[in-house]
Amino acid sequence: SSGINAEYGHYYITNNLREMIFGLVHPLLDITATVDQDYLDRYGLEANGAILAEDRHKEIYEELLNGSKFEVKKIPGGATQNALRIAQWYLRQKHATTIVGCIGGDKVGEDMRELLNREGIRTEYLVEPSATTGLCAVLVSTGANRSLVTRLDAANLYQHSHLVSDRVWRTVKECSFFYMSGFMLNFSSDTMVAIGDHAVKENKCFMMNLSAPYLSSLFKEPMQKVLPYCDIIVGNSDEAITLAENFEFSVTELHDIARALADLPKVNRKRRRIVMITQQEQPVIVYSDGKIKEYPVLPISPEDIVDTNGAGDGFVGGFLASYALNKPVEDCVLNGLEAAHMIIQVSGCTLPSRD
Repeated sequence: SSGINAEYGHYYITNNLREMIFGLVHPLLDITATVDQDYLDRYGLEANGAILAEDRHKEIYEELLNGSKFEVKKIPGGATQNALRIAQWYLRQKHATTIVGCIGGDKVGEDMRELLNREGIRTEYLVEPSATTGLCAVLVSTGANRSLVTRLDAANLYQHSHLVSDRVWRTVKECSFFYMSGFMLNFSSDTMVAIGDHAVKENKCFMMNLSAPYLSSLFKEPMQKVLPYCDIIVGNSDEAITLAENFEFSVTELHDIARALADLPKVNRKRRRIVMITQQEQPVIVYSDGKIKEYPVLPISPEDIVDTNGAGDGFVGGFLASYALNKPVEDCVLNGLEAAHMIIQVSGCTLPSRD
């Protein structure tokens, strides 16, 4: 057994969902294989690292996709795509979620689209025929160690013109919740602002993940442009602390940082900003309606933990599913914690079958 309790998500059977979720994503296919230390050493990889691929890592993808040396598992990946897959799993209704991003004109992209469509997700990918679809090699070694080597390729080539095309913009208008990661700030901040403007005009919800500590320094300017649109900000403690330094907040304690983030300028005055800071096995800090509250994570014994990689995406996916059903914030947070608890007991973002 995968250790997953069949009770997860039991109360989400809905046929009248009108509040659909839209995700602007870096579409990646995760290719997972179990390797030994020699393999990691050969490519200069750390057992628990996460890096962007360099030229010397090219062969890894060849070996995993075309070789017979490893047993390989392929799952749609990328942080935002994972969060939306989890939300879709909870909501069950076909096309409760829509994913927009750029893939290459290759079999990897087609396979990924098919896997997502099978899960009930609507994909509106821009296809860049000359590019290859983004890949993340997930190299599993001893224990729960995973070395991630990411090749973004087509994922970095999303064009604003695709978003405002008739077909995709119609989808934007149909959705009520918009979720994206800070990783999109690099190339797509104009697209994020366009979605933010639409969300403000229609009083829809706009949510951003801080995604990585370096983003608030390297992409501080685009982040400053997008933050005023955020109704919900989520990030981990490292990301929150680094942002507080880069934005020169006068506070350093996490509760105060959550409050300071909530107090940053905001365009849509009809919604009060919610800020959530995760801190691994420590409680999640939530600032909502002017109050701070801590929510402890669900207890789990160390031997049941298989892969903590997708915990943050799990939390967001569970939260979003409840939020789309207009549940109180507390219920949304608790469902997020349940989803994270479920996802750390399996390898990668593997969702239990509904059959």
